[in-house]
Formats: sequence, C-alpha cells, structure tokens
Amino acid sequence: MIGTVHNSYCVGNAVHQTYNRAFTMHGVSHLRLTDNVAYDTKGHTVFIEDAIEKKNQIKRNLVIKTKSS
Repeated sequence: MIGTVHNSYCVGNAVHQTYNRAFTMHGVSHLRLTDNVAYDTKGHTVFIEDAIEKKNQIKRNLVIKTKSS
C-alpha cells in the first residue's frame, strides 16, 4: 500500500516452505520482482492483491511445488 516505488526491487531471494504466498504486491506500482526462487509454497505464490497495481515487472522467477492451501 505504498504506491509508486520507482527504485524499489525484490531481486535474488529464495522463499521456501511457506504456509501462504511467497510474494504479494498490494497497492504498489513500478516494483521489480526479478530472479527469485519460490519452492514448496501453499496458495498463490506470486499474488497481485487488488488489481490497482500497475507497471510492475515480474520476470525470470522460478516457482516450484506450489500446493493448494
């Protein structure tokens, strides 16, 4: 819910064995989500919350073993 973040990024992270989501974009625009790995997560691994988010870049991420919550 922070709005426009031209110089913010989430790059090169590993998220594993979560109980609900790896990455959530909620009320943010111009965020870069790049080169991350999400393994063994439940629910939505990459979640865009309200559809008001715009111009975010989601690229070159690896998502493995997503399970229903």
